Amino acid sequence: QLPSGRLFHAAAVISDAMYIFGGTVDNNIRSGEMYRFQFSCYPKCTLHEDYGRLWENRQFSDLEFVLGEKEERVRGHTAIVTARCKWLKKKIMQARERAKQVSILEKEPCGKVRLILPGFGNEDPLLEVPIREAEAQPFEVLMQFLYTDKIKYPRKGHVQDVLLIMDVYKLALNFKLSRLEQLCLQYIEASVDLQNVLIVCENANKLQLDQLKEHCLNFVVKESHFNQVIMMKEFEHLSSSLIVEIVRRKQQPPVRTHSDQPLDIGTSLIQDMKAYLEGAGTEFCDIILLLDGHPRPAHKAILAARSSYFEAMFRSFMPEDGQVNISIGEMVPSKQAFESMLRYIYYGEVNMPPEDSLYLFAAPYYYGFSNNRLQAYCKQNLEMNVTVENVLQILEAADKTQALDMKRHCLHIIVHQFTKV
Repeated sequence: QLPSGRLFHAAAVISDAMYIFGGTVDNNIRSGEMYRFQFSCYPKCTLHEDYGRLWENRQFSDLEFVLGEKEERVRGHTAIVTARCKWLKKKIMQARERAKQVSILEKEPCGKVRLILPGFGNEDPLLEVPIREAEAQPFEVLMQFLYTDKIKYPRKGHVQDVLLIMDVYKLALNFKLSRLEQLCLQYIEASVDLQNVLIVCENANKLQLDQLKEHCLNFVVKESHFNQVIMMKEFEHLSSSLIVEIVRRKQQPPVRTHSDQPLDIGTSLIQDMKAYLEGAGTEFCDIILLLDGHPRPAHKAILAARSSYFEAMFRSFMPEDGQVNISIGEMVPSKQAFESMLRYIYYGEVNMPPEDSLYLFAAPYYYGFSNNRLQAYCKQNLEMNVTVENVLQILEAADKTQALDMKRHCLHIIVHQFTKV
C-alpha cells in the first residue's frame, strides 16, 4: 500500500531504510501513519573494520615507535602510517636513513646491532622510530584513528578521559591531522561540565590549546554557571593569571568575530588510501604482484588486512623472491580488471567498467574478502550496463571466464543490434 501524497511529514533514514511519519493529507487531516521504505540492500563496506583489525592484532608490523622519555614501544605498519600522516612519514624516512647507515656499520667486525623480530614468520627487523613528543596512551588513540578514521570515545565527562583526549588533541595539532583535531574538539566540548570545566581549562592553558581554553572560559562566564564555578574549591587553586582572565572575561566579554576561513576537515581514510595506491606509496612497496609476467608493486600489510588469501600466504609461506602471481582461480584477469580489484582492496572502490565486473565476479570467494560486496556490485554492473559500445569487450571477457549466461546475453544483443555493433 502506497501512502497518499502529504505535507509537513517527518522522515528519517536509519540503517538501510527510510521511515515516514505523519503529515497533513486530504482536507487538512492530520495523519498518524508510519511507513517504512526499504532501500537496496548491499553488503556494507568493511574497509575501516579490516584496517582496524590489522591495528588490533599488529600482525605483519614492520615498525616500532619509541615514545617519550620512558621509551614505551608501540608497533605499527609503514603502509598505513605513511599513507595517513605526513609528519610521521617524515620521521619514518629519517629512521630509514639511520637504519641504512647502521646496516653499513654491521659489515664491520666490531659493529653489533640488536634486531627485534616481529614474529608471524617475518624475519625482517622492526624499524625503530623515536617520537619524543608523544606518550604511549594518547599515541595509541591517534594510531587507532589512522587505521579506522575514528576513535573510541571514553566515558563522557570523566575527567581523566577528557584529559586523555586533550593529549590526543595536542598530538593532532602537532602532527597536522585536521580530521582528528575536529573529532577531539567535538568530544571535549561535549564533555565539559560544571564538575570538570576548571580542570579542563587549566590543562588547556598549560598545553596552549587556545580554542579549547576559549570554549571553557565562555562556559564559565555564562550567567547560569558563573556563581557555581567561583564557589568551587578548584577555583581557589587556579593559577592567578587564569583567575584574572576569568574575572575580566565576565566583566567585559570579547566581541564575537565571524571567520570567513573555511574549516579544514582534513582527508579521510578513503582519500588517503586512494592517493597511496595512485603513487604516493610507491617508495614503501614491499611486495611485487605479477600479472601475466608484468610487475605491480604493492604493500603486504594492506593486502593482508583486506584479504584472507594474502594474510595466509604472508603468514605461512611468504615467497622468497617477494613476488606473487595473480589469478582468480585458473583465470588471469585483464590489466584493467586487476587495477579495479586493487582499488577495491586499498580503498573500497566498487565503480568499474562492466567488462571488469565479469573478471572480478568470483574474486571475493577466491581472495577471501570480508563479504561479497564486490560481487553484488559486479552483478548489478553487468545487468545494468551492457550496451552496444561495450558489448564486444564483455563478450570477450565472458568467453575467457566461461560465463556462459553472460556470453549468451551478449550474443543476443549483438544479433539484435548487428548493424550498430
